[in-house]
This record gives sequence, C-alpha cells and structure tokens, in this order.
Amino acid sequence: MARVDYYAVELAVQTILQGATSLSGVMVTVEEELLFGAETTPWVGIYLDRRDAPADLQGLSAGQRTRFLLRFSIWCWEYSLESVAKAIQLRDDLLGKVEIVLMGNRTLDGTVNKCWLEGGEMPSARLPGGSGWVSGGEIVLVADAVATT
Repeated sequence: MARVDYYAVELAVQTILQGATSLSGVMVTVEEELLFGAETTPWVGIYLDRRDAPADLQGLSAGQRTRFLLRFSIWCWEYSLESVAKAIQLRDDLLGKVEIVLMGNRTLDGTVNKCWLEGGEMPSARLPGGSGWVSGGEIVLVADAVATT
C-alpha cells in the first residue's frame, strides 16, 4: 500500500527551504513551537493543518486510489527591538523569500503531485514586557497527494 507520508512531505518542505541560499541563517522547523526573541528569528515553522479528500477529485478508482488535498500552515516570524514597522518589513522580506522558494518546487521534491500557495494571516504584536515587536506571516500551502492500495 502506498499511503501518503504526511511527515515526509513536511520534511521535504523543510529541506527545500533549508537548502535555499536566499534563506541562509533562517531557522526552519517542523511542528515545533518557538519562543520569540532576537536569537530565535528569523524563523519559519511548518505545520500540517488538515487533509481533505473532496468527492469531485475522486475517480472511478476511488476504492483503490484516493486523492488528498493537504493543507499546511507555514509561519514566517521576525522580531525587531526597534519598532513594529521594522518587524513588519523584515517579515515581508522573509515571507517573499519563502514564497519564491516554494513556487520554484511545485512537487516538493516529488513527494506530492503538485502544490500551490493560498493566503494566510498576518499578525503583529508587541512582546510582553516591552521587549520588542514580532510580526508573522502565514503561507497556506496546499498539496495534491495520492494514496493507493
């Protein structure tokens, strides 16, 4: 049986991002939490949010083959001691670099049939105690994967 190896897809995303020269020095983790601060950013976190198997994607072979749409949240976080505006500028730069890298590898090194980017949240906040600002950007990555018997 060729099941979908969800964790392998997450690791492929991590490997792709870690291998990008434009993201040199960026910490990239899979399914981990981060304590925000100057020493831990820039940071990219990869999380599998859900999987769906929409009926309209299933063929006559649905008993032998199921197409899944995997939905990942890829969080890009930056920190600035200076201002929220600076944290947002840093976040936007990091977010753009990650998006460009992902757009350049639409099969995630062969772990999925194809993938594409969708929207995401963009929160910013002052850290408790006035120790700086953080700004994050979410990239929703949707991947088309197949499980077969």
